[in-house]
Amino acid sequence: MIKTFLDRLNNWPSPKKTRILLIFGIIFFIIIIPFMILFYELSGYPVSFIESQLSFSGTIIKSHFSAMNAVELNYYLIWVIIDYGFMLGFTLIYFNLGLTLARKFEETSGWRKSGYIGALFGLLYFLCDAVENMFIFLMLTDISGFPNVLAVIHSWFAVLKFIFNFSSGYWLIHVSVVLSIRRKP
Repeated sequence: MIKTFLDRLNNWPSPKKTRILLIFGIIFFIIIIPFMILFYELSGYPVSFIESQLSFSGTIIKSHFSAMNAVELNYYLIWVIIDYGFMLGFTLIYFNLGLTLARKFEETSGWRKSGYIGALFGLLYFLCDAVENMFIFLMLTDISGFPNVLAVIHSWFAVLKFIFNFSSGYWLIHVSVVLSIRRKP
């Protein structure tokens, strides 16, 4: 079943659609980044992005929220909503660039199959990040009384997101080097 799905990626989406989606993803990503930065800064979230993602503690996240006023919490909520746009742009880049690079290898090669897996990791990144954000929404509904387990689950989805993100990114960098070495005479 997995092999059949990976084989389907040889032609789907078409190279033309893949190129269009890649360009759209890059443009969308460039447009959304300033808004992400602006609203995160306006929120005054009291710790770094990574620290907030990997706290594994409801008590810690509640202390972060308690350090923010209502306006800052609204800016933070807007930031979380805008993050879905960031995810979309980033995923379009990872998935379509992964397909584009993988398709430069022979159809039966391990490089092509690993590229498809790397592209799919870009999709899994999106899913994990989207679920992680759902837990942020849940925590924001009761900033001082949400069940602490929500923060733990949130952090585990962040871990998975980072694993898929870095794995896909690593593959893209690695295969770019391989392709550039192959082109040299």
